[in-house]
Amino acid sequence: MRTTLHGPRVVNYLRLRGLLEAQQPSDPCIARARQHASTVSHPAFAAALHAFIDVLLGQGSTSSRPRSPKTVENYVVAVLPTLEAWTADGLTDPRQITKKHIEAALDPLTGDQARRLHTSLRSLFRALKRERLIFRDPARGVSLTVSRPLPAALPSDRLAGLLNKVDDPCDRRMAALVAVYSLLPGQLVRLLWTDLDRSKGRLRLRRPGRMDHLVYLDAFTLRLATAWELQRRRRWPDSSNPHFFVTRNTAVDDSGPPISAGVVQKTFERLGLRADALRVDRIYDEARHSAGPVRLMELFGLSHLAATRYVLSAHPEKKNGPVAP
Repeated sequence: MRTTLHGPRVVNYLRLRGLLEAQQPSDPCIARARQHASTVSHPAFAAALHAFIDVLLGQGSTSSRPRSPKTVENYVVAVLPTLEAWTADGLTDPRQITKKHIEAALDPLTGDQARRLHTSLRSLFRALKRERLIFRDPARGVSLTVSRPLPAALPSDRLAGLLNKVDDPCDRRMAALVAVYSLLPGQLVRLLWTDLDRSKGRLRLRRPGRMDHLVYLDAFTLRLATAWELQRRRRWPDSSNPHFFVTRNTAVDDSGPPISAGVVQKTFERLGLRADALRVDRIYDEARHSAGPVRLMELFGLSHLAATRYVLSAHPEKKNGPVAP
């Protein structure tokens, strides 16, 4: 066998020609996505969805970064009603879909529902174009104009004594990382022990597809990290889980899984705040004092557009100035 042979391309070739027996997916989200794709009434659209799933999993004809199983399922669920509606209208092939079909599907939708379908359809047809299952991408020129609310700060009385409301070192550490350094809940879930450099007082945030962002911790936050580390080693001295945050279930799991998003959500429910609202408040407060997007980009790893939105929200008088996008 030639050493230059690319496995994913061979697998994709065999699958498209019905020569490969489908392997039962082990992840429940992927299993549900495959099941949804198999229930599509027209075979051409069903095959297109399966090819879409392959691409999202990094198993297409060209290697790519795999998406999370939940994202794959969400994309498939989002496009299912539209594909069925097109089938009911007499369309029998993804190559028949035009820009007008996509705009008509988006027209009655608003808000998150419109954004979800728009994103999913763009991803679907981009994948089919890359796999050469369609000649042109009909979703490429479709834009969605959605008004996004400017960020606003939380009332000061809701922030007063925030860390005094929780005694658990793990909860206090989570709250501090969001309230002071504006970490996302997903970043809390993915943190590893090796991401903390205690000697340099900094924390590395891994961002798939982007450069890592370094957060420089103050003495108080480092003390909270020490308190959590001591508690963790005392309760689970033999734990080999590489993640920074663990629970009684994940700490003793040899596979080293991360905590779930629900653990983070429950922590902030005990505080009476949402993690995303607390994060927005921290960035808004910094924007109010620094009045410059570059500062926000350096501190929180924001894009220039997101940083500008915060500055304009905190300083409406700059709307027609040099900061405005």
